[in-house]
Amino acid sequence: MVSVVVLIKAEAGTIWDACKQITEIDGITRADVVTGPYDVIAYAELPSVEDLRRLMKSVHDVEGINRTETCVSI
Repeated sequence: MVSVVVLIKAEAGTIWDACKQITEIDGITRADVVTGPYDVIAYAELPSVEDLRRLMKSVHDVEGINRTETCVSI
């Protein structure tokens, strides 16, 4: 199992909806709206690192997402 943290920047006015949509993505275990340099932090558990590409495509497909930074637990 691979643990992933995704730090997300979103457009103003879309943060809450984006967070809700992100929580519905397969593999995401939790997503929170946060203060600071990022707008949303999402946590995921994936069967393998190869599943990361699919996960990130799904996150980037959410309307309002501008940028992500992905941290994979080692």
